[in-house]
Amino acid sequence: MIPTIPIEIPCPQCGTKHIVQLQSIVDVRQNPQLKTLLLRGQLNMVACPACGALGAVSTPLLYHDPDKEMLLLFVPPDLNLPLPERERLTGNLVNALMSTLPAEERKGYFLNPRTVLTVQSLIDEILQADGITKEMLDEQRARSQLLQDLVSAMDNEEQLQALIEQHRNRIDYPFFLTLAAAAEGSAAAGQQPFTDKLLKLRDTLLARVSVTLPEPLPPDTPPAEVVDRLVAAEEEQTRWALVMYNRPLLDYAFFQELTQRIEQAAPEEAEALRQLRTELLEIVEQLDKETQAVQQAKIELLEEALDSPDPAQALRQRKEEVDLIFMTILGAVLRHAQESGETERVEQLLALNETVLSIFQEGLPPQLRLVNELLTAEYPQETLKLLQERRGAWNAEMLEILSTLATDLESQGRTETAQRLRGIHSQAQAILGESSGQPRQSQPTEGPGD
Repeated sequence: MIPTIPIEIPCPQCGTKHIVQLQSIVDVRQNPQLKTLLLRGQLNMVACPACGALGAVSTPLLYHDPDKEMLLLFVPPDLNLPLPERERLTGNLVNALMSTLPAEERKGYFLNPRTVLTVQSLIDEILQADGITKEMLDEQRARSQLLQDLVSAMDNEEQLQALIEQHRNRIDYPFFLTLAAAAEGSAAAGQQPFTDKLLKLRDTLLARVSVTLPEPLPPDTPPAEVVDRLVAAEEEQTRWALVMYNRPLLDYAFFQELTQRIEQAAPEEAEALRQLRTELLEIVEQLDKETQAVQQAKIELLEEALDSPDPAQALRQRKEEVDLIFMTILGAVLRHAQESGETERVEQLLALNETVLSIFQEGLPPQLRLVNELLTAEYPQETLKLLQERRGAWNAEMLEILSTLATDLESQGRTETAQRLRGIHSQAQAILGESSGQPRQSQPTEGPGD
């Protein structure tokens, strides 16, 4: 195994000098977890023993993936090493790595490690070698951002329609796959309000954008039937859609069924089926990599926030990345921590969840932000007080919003919250009548549904 290097560093927060153990070599085969730490930005993360401040120590790093014959070298520019010192450092790191390997694994590429200028360049090189290109990451991030923008605009019809018109060509099969994955993940994490909103957005988009989507097959559909559907799909776009909406069905049993058909088919038909299998494997690989890349980016953001001295501020600095997929992952991690009895981590995650909800809240129109506050206030005294104190922030349109939300919730079977909204609607209506000179109606003394 490759040893760590002890080095004395001063704490940037309080100045206390202390000894830390740093990793200067990451060998994926010998210590695969170091690659994960590197990609998450947690490699060589140290805590000051005096004040507890966390920080990543920038140090020369040699990255080695023997399966890909990849050897990358990063030397922090702020070290400002002259060329002889740089060459000596490179030689020492390469020799230290080679000393841990058997002779047959010491190959020619060890003589010429590829230099990268930044840690981000190092990470990009690693991801690209894993098949996750920058273009794939950028495309998926763009879909996630568009989804977030559309969700935020759902309560503003004019803004929503403008977004749909502006991005009509991007609301395609891959986009609906992202939407479906976000809805499924938020439901699994217990974020039902967001799930409902995503499903409502999906229905709205399907009604306004001419995208033909195949119906998802039942989860117990036999592999033979799934093969039949894909064989019958003549257009590449249709096959893409079928795979996207039925990805879990393209499992080992599916490809086993397809392989058996290839073996039993006549030569010409067998060749067509082989081409189909190759195409399907490529589609599945690309979809899985895109999904994994986005999820990994969100996990890294969550870990960075948790490791920050001020998690809330860390998230706000990158709030454009705090979307529904991030919230889904946060919910899943929170649920796992609760089930594992990790009390301290649960408290951290709950506080972070409040920050995320606040970030989402800030993106809402003023009247909808007030509706959310009303739903968390005690009914009827606190809700009435809030409506009176914030009278300048809402108008008659508020009545329509409350009524529409109540109707939507009733259709979903959430009658208690719907009744509460109707009670708040009556309070707001009475306040409006009072301001217009009409007699004020008496207010209920108990919450609706109590």
